[in-house]
Amino acid sequence: VTLRRASLPAQIRSASTADGHDHTMQFSLELGHNPSFTAGVVVAYARAAHRMNQGGDFGAKTPFDVAPGLLSPRSPEDLRRDLL
Repeated sequence: VTLRRASLPAQIRSASTADGHDHTMQFSLELGHNPSFTAGVVVAYARAAHRMNQGGDFGAKTPFDVAPGLLSPRSPEDLRRDLL
């Protein structure tokens, strides 16, 4: 069995501010082992669903409805301390 590396092309978003400054954001993803990545994503969204349920947030959600901090196993305090 040969595993191929999965990758997504870079997605670029650009915009200009009102005063004429240009800004570009680029996103890319390269996966060395897709099944491991998929398992990690499923676990992260299960964690987020549990946290949302504990907070009284029920019903169908899309990935865009889930705050990124809810996906992390780390506490909000740890995320703020280390990432901000």
